[in-house]
Amino acid sequence: MSMNSTDSMLVYLGANAHQELVHQLLELNPAIRFISSSLFPEAPPSLLEDKAFNESVISFDSAIQLESGEIGFTPVSDHNLLPIINAVMSDKHLSLLWTRFKSETRRRNQSEVKRYEVVYSLIKSSLETCLTVKPRVVVFSYEPHMLPMYIFKKVASALGIRTYTLTISPFVWRLFCEGAEGDHDLPWMDGRVMQKSETSDDSVKKLIDEKQGHYRVAKPFYEKRDLSGGLGGRFFNKLKVNGWNPRRAMLSQLAFAECQRASSERSQFQGLKYICMFLQYQPEQTTLPDGGLFVHQLFAIQMLYSAVSSLGISLVIREHPATFESVFGPKWRPKNFYKSIKSIGSNIYFDNINSDPFSLIENSVAVSSITGSVLLEALLRGKPAVAFGKHALRGLSTPAFVDRFADEIELREKIVQASGVSSQSIIDDVEKYLHEVYPATIGADRYLGNEAMSLEALRESRNDALLQVVEQLSRGGASQEKEN
Repeated sequence: MSMNSTDSMLVYLGANAHQELVHQLLELNPAIRFISSSLFPEAPPSLLEDKAFNESVISFDSAIQLESGEIGFTPVSDHNLLPIINAVMSDKHLSLLWTRFKSETRRRNQSEVKRYEVVYSLIKSSLETCLTVKPRVVVFSYEPHMLPMYIFKKVASALGIRTYTLTISPFVWRLFCEGAEGDHDLPWMDGRVMQKSETSDDSVKKLIDEKQGHYRVAKPFYEKRDLSGGLGGRFFNKLKVNGWNPRRAMLSQLAFAECQRASSERSQFQGLKYICMFLQYQPEQTTLPDGGLFVHQLFAIQMLYSAVSSLGISLVIREHPATFESVFGPKWRPKNFYKSIKSIGSNIYFDNINSDPFSLIENSVAVSSITGSVLLEALLRGKPAVAFGKHALRGLSTPAFVDRFADEIELREKIVQASGVSSQSIIDDVEKYLHEVYPATIGADRYLGNEAMSLEALRESRNDALLQVVEQLSRGGASQEKEN
């Protein structure tokens, strides 16, 4: 059955919600309902005064009471679908997603039994909403990474409701639209290479040129902060980004000092064969949930070391600068974090985060990350890459890119195979892939270059992509209702 304007469509906007976008979506399809959580509201307060939004929003967990941070028990007595409840409650990420709640909510719900109860309540609330509203499709503007909406998506998928999620692509200004496996109903999802244009080729070429050029050109815009002002200026910035919380700012400062103490001069490892492991800022969607098991990056480092140490290959760890320049996550960088990495093995070094990462890549035998954009940067510079999580290079097939392995033995074998691929072959394969995969992404038509990128530009690109998905679905893009 084709979608039409009278079909029920739920859209998760999350932190991307704003008045103009809401009205644009409702104009495309007046039947849209915006799904959200009352326990973890993400929409800006100003949007709550908008009549159209208020009339269209469904807070699926609104029946669960929240008093002074304590989350109550669900009033939903029916919908006891035990296979779904059991499957969702066994998800390993649920306990980690509690780190997203405010400290008061965590404190008031800190017992293991209480948190078990809250997860159950959220599952029951999700079941009731899905089975009452009966949406034909749910569109997520990004992968949910807050506990309530993460659970809602898991339940919707388990019920067989068609879901579409906008996920990161190799192109910072464009996104993939991800559906269920084998779901090719939208024009970007079936692998067809649509007609290329001069604009798309120019955009891809501009990205490639930047990534193969000097780091000061390719450096992400969100890392180009003015950190002048010495130690005093740095600490003031830490206070500001950490909500003027002196304890969190001080923990950030202490972690930065420990990381600096662990760092080595490059002369200590420059003559060695090494793989550079680029850590990622946490907490973020790119590791939770996209990192899978390796959301705790210590696991990935240990596995990588186990795979390559017998090959005479060392590890060089490169911390992400946003760890100390953005909101600090002490649970993800506890005081013994860097010592724990050092304890894995003797041939592990830390690079100084103020040094040029591109020269580090060029002198390595390979680069590794959970899902980071450095994977693409390494490949475009002719270096093999190892990904541990759900990365952005969907569909890339080359022996120089290692992203599936069952144990350290298979990982070691694939790294050996990757190291035998010539640099030029790696570059040729990846450039071809980028041109071919570009039509399978959605968002802004033209890449204006890294210098023109900003948070606002990223939001607009994501909004453009969401509007394109909703328009296709509302016009009949989902050609058939999913079979039960």
